[in-house]
Amino acid sequence: MLFKKRDELDPNKKWYSIGIMTDHGLQDEEYDALIKRIHDSVENVVIISDLIRVEWDEEKLQTLNERFRYPTFSDPCFIINEYKSVDIKRERKLLEKNHKWKRLFGLLSPIEYMVAETKAAHDFDKALYYTDDVDNAIEYLIK
Repeated sequence: MLFKKRDELDPNKKWYSIGIMTDHGLQDEEYDALIKRIHDSVENVVIISDLIRVEWDEEKLQTLNERFRYPTFSDPCFIINEYKSVDIKRERKLLEKNHKWKRLFGLLSPIEYMVAETKAAHDFDKALYYTDDVDNAIEYLIK
């Protein structure tokens, strides 16, 4: 997962997160090439995540299907959400609330925080755009 530094975000600009969903994950070279292509084209992307379809809850995938009228998901496909730091903060607080003892003893790992942030950044109920083509995703973000 790639994050842009949050303190650099202009509050007057719209920021986005992109989920690159595949059946079994991307090879590092593929992922790096897609990230480079996106970041060379647009500057308003905060998070780009490699989402593995089988690791997501069936209910969330069904929501995504319904939201975009049952697309045929290619490998990879691109799902764009608006990035809202309020949602990220809320998910982090929920993680800490649900794991009070781990937080108290400093046992919450960075991976657990990353999973919570990914969940908030890629909420399929709030997905704005779906496409099979990276160029279409870039075009959507430029508009």
